[in-house]
Amino acid sequence: MRSKMQDPGQMQARVRDRFGAVLTASLSMLFVEAVIGTIALFVWGLTQVSTGQPYNAMGLIVMAPFVAAAEAVLCALLTVGVVMPLLVVAGWLGRRFSGREAWWWIPALAAAATALLFLAAVVLGETGRLAGLGGWLAVTAALAAPTLVARRLLLPDCPQLSGGAMFGRVGLYGTLAVVTVGTLAGIGLYAAGIG
Repeated sequence: MRSKMQDPGQMQARVRDRFGAVLTASLSMLFVEAVIGTIALFVWGLTQVSTGQPYNAMGLIVMAPFVAAAEAVLCALLTVGVVMPLLVVAGWLGRRFSGREAWWWIPALAAAATALLFLAAVVLGETGRLAGLGGWLAVTAALAAPTLVARRLLLPDCPQLSGGAMFGRVGLYGTLAVVTVGTLAGIGLYAAGIG
């Protein structure tokens, strides 16, 4: 009779493949979110009161690669320092309290983790309550989305995807999201007479 135990080398290779897929999925999702956030920040800046300085599109084009590199580094740090620990703690809490992992632990933990940060921003800073609440919800959603996508790769019932396949999917849908947001931002600016 054959043993159901797997070879430790095969087990390590599977864990390494899953780690790479989770890392790739999280980095990709966070980068797409960062690009969308950059578009939103740029549009918001254009809608603020003008200081009389002329708009320089060439400066934006020159700075884009540097901003993208900084965003990539920040996404890597967030993946390793926030998303992966969030996955581990959410899985542990789910198994500990409900006997199985549940997806809703991820947004609950993300909300709890960011609540103190935004409470401090509202109390200590000049941030209004409504702006603090909006920022808290936005950051919670921004952390929960890549964590939920990465969680899908760890589920035992789902077919296993490689990091490359996950990168392709996130890249395709992320590009669609960025183009859609950019188009809507351009339409909004044109309608407001800014574009």
